Amino acid sequence: MKSTNPSGVSRRTLGKAGIFGAATAPLLAACGGGDGGGADEGDGELDFWWWGSDPRHEYTQQIIEAFLAKNDGITIKPSPNEFDAYWDALNVSVSGNNSPDVLQQDERYLRDYADKNALLALDDLDIDLSNIEENTLKTGQFDGKTYGIATGVNAFALLVNPALVEAAGLTMPDDTAWSWADFTTFVTDLSAQGDAIGNSAISFSNESLFNVFARQKGESLYTDDGKLGFTEATMNEWWQMVVDLRDAGGIPEPSKIVEAFAAGQDQAPLATGAGVTEFYWTNQIGAIQSVLGSDLVLLRVPGESTGAQPGLYLKSAMYWSISRTTSDQAAASKLVDFLLNSDESIDLCLGDRGLPANTAQRERILPALPPDQKLGADYIAAITPDLAEGPPVPPIGSGGAADIMLGVFETLIFGDTTVEETTAAFIEQTNAAIGAA
Repeated sequence: MKSTNPSGVSRRTLGKAGIFGAATAPLLAACGGGDGGGADEGDGELDFWWWGSDPRHEYTQQIIEAFLAKNDGITIKPSPNEFDAYWDALNVSVSGNNSPDVLQQDERYLRDYADKNALLALDDLDIDLSNIEENTLKTGQFDGKTYGIATGVNAFALLVNPALVEAAGLTMPDDTAWSWADFTTFVTDLSAQGDAIGNSAISFSNESLFNVFARQKGESLYTDDGKLGFTEATMNEWWQMVVDLRDAGGIPEPSKIVEAFAAGQDQAPLATGAGVTEFYWTNQIGAIQSVLGSDLVLLRVPGESTGAQPGLYLKSAMYWSISRTTSDQAAASKLVDFLLNSDESIDLCLGDRGLPANTAQRERILPALPPDQKLGADYIAAITPDLAEGPPVPPIGSGGAADIMLGVFETLIFGDTTVEETTAAFIEQTNAAIGAA
């Protein structure tokens, strides 16, 4: 079944809502061959690429300066970029066998670039991983090798505006025991009894949130061998919940959901006070609170205590990787080690790239975190003892799943497809994208 986009809004515009965290990377062309890496020791000249906002560019440049002050003989050419342009440029660079020496990576594309022999296995390099938890390291590992080391970790949370809950005459649910049925009742009651919509629905098309739902049933979005790992019944249940919420008024009418996507994160219903709840990653709290002008409360995703296992996990915000063709493995390793483990780096970054993967550094900087990052840190500390092992690294082609999920979600909310047709479309299209059809 062909999926349509009733909104007519481009994926790049929809991505501004901030829920997805990543746009679709361009397809990689063939990029280099052979099994060998770059020089163990070389000229000390490093190209260093990352994406982000202007504040991230500024503090990363300060980190570079601190690193260079301690490492004579190394020079760094920094290349900051915004997210979409980053992947376009990286695709061209890798295809031309001219990869940056040290680079940020994203979980959706890590396996793609490693499979194209563009990334160096990091296991035997001189990078101190002693303070990084095993489950965090595993998020950058496959086929027995490490291709990315997490910069930091995030987790999904339900962000709630407590003032709007109080205004509706309701109380906060017990998030240690609530189910998805409880969530549905809560947000529907918020819509009915208050002046704001209970939930803005912009996260129900996020395949990562669906993965939490599937994991709660002992399933997963993907399997270790790169196939879809959930049953049709599980995805049908997910879409039926969306339909039920739409029909009960717990979420906006379809056109309003599309408008919320297009408006961007800063103008999404939660940030403007037009919505009471929404699911976000913990590192997005600050931007939303700053627009809202008041504090939010973080609740666990529903179903964590009522399913077969917890579905929440600590997601690697992004990764540090090294190019297979780096001209100087030793210098590149020093830079990655500095980014992960040095006081200078962590003091400047704080929680911008996720709470530090280095747990000793994470504990050290807790008192220095701004209030929004402290809120996320406290939430992560509270849920961590209850978490199950995280999901496998997504397969090659999985970057397309975000677009696919969004497309079938829109056909569903506008009533163009049934629950079962929506599930079938997602499975068919995603299988084709990951080569599992």
